[in-house]
Amino acid sequence: MATLRALECLVALVDHGSVTRAATALGLSQPALSHQIGSLERELGTPVVHKLGRGVRVTAAGR
Repeated sequence: MATLRALECLVALVDHGSVTRAATALGLSQPALSHQIGSLERELGTPVVHKLGRGVRVTAAGR
């Protein structure tokens, strides 16, 4: 089951468009935020974001 923290991380990624900015806003390290997103993606069985050279793009599943 998705944790509230993982969902908060996804919302922060959507709002900020960047792993760095989302992690800072949540008071997490970048690896911790990435771990939360990875856990969510494994549970859903699909990517929720695509990492770009600069920032992230939310997938349909992430929306």
